[in-house]
Amino acid sequence: MIAYLIYLLLRGFHFFINLLPEGFALWLGRQLGRLVYHLDRGHQRVALQNLEIAFGQEKTKEEMRSIAKKTFQNLGMMTVEFFRIPKMNVITFKERVNIEGLEGALSLLEKKKGVLLLIGHFGNWELMGMMSRVIGNPIMVIAKPMKNNRWVDQFITKIRNAGGLEVISSIKAGRKVIQALSQNRIVGILIDQRAKRSEGVWADFFKRKAPTTPALAVLAMKTGAPVVPVFLIRNGFQKHRLIIKAPLELIRTGDIKRDVEANTQLFNDTLESMIRQYPDQWFWIHRRWERKRGTSHR
Repeated sequence: MIAYLIYLLLRGFHFFINLLPEGFALWLGRQLGRLVYHLDRGHQRVALQNLEIAFGQEKTKEEMRSIAKKTFQNLGMMTVEFFRIPKMNVITFKERVNIEGLEGALSLLEKKKGVLLLIGHFGNWELMGMMSRVIGNPIMVIAKPMKNNRWVDQFITKIRNAGGLEVISSIKAGRKVIQALSQNRIVGILIDQRAKRSEGVWADFFKRKAPTTPALAVLAMKTGAPVVPVFLIRNGFQKHRLIIKAPLELIRTGDIKRDVEANTQLFNDTLESMIRQYPDQWFWIHRRWERKRGTSHR
């Protein structure tokens, strides 16, 4: 009953936010982010703890608190933008988003091995799905199903589909991804959620070990598909930059286990570099780090 009520509230918010002019809707989203920062003490605490891990030796308490506040504001605006995706067209997207590096990325498809996108919960990662409509080719992404609320899960997936994405469940996704790459498609993989202890590679992230999914490295090594880092950065109130970087030079020594670990580290380093440039645009409210049993990683 509670799950369905949450779904109805989201539907109501979606309806309301799409009635408003875009500028006012974004302003409202930013104010909601500010409010949630003060009301949601749990996620505020997680954000500040994560910032202490990442920047405790580099930034003051006030600087880290400022980053946390801006993070919540960005998430509020991002939520508004996400719910408005179904009414966005390609022309509007191009007016809002300055796309950098698209030609180089599309030229990689000439190798007929597909392309793997390295993405994180950064800026407005959901808005990147609109690139499917820009290039006229549905990008595939892997998402964890919301097992505790199937109505919300279906609703969120429907919005993502409206942007042009093909969303597949993270459960047994490997075969589907390999098939998609064999069809020369583009597949995005998020690398910055804490992986299960039994499945993750313990790679450095801001000088502290973090269990990281090896999926991107395994798929890249197995298929030969290039790995292209992509980040959508908020660049003003209604503007964004979509930065499509050159493909990463992967490490291939022939030792599969070590290569997967080394490339997973490379991916973490790539994401960390962007976070250091735009610290208020990462998803600090996620518990990215945990302690490995019996070992300190400070």
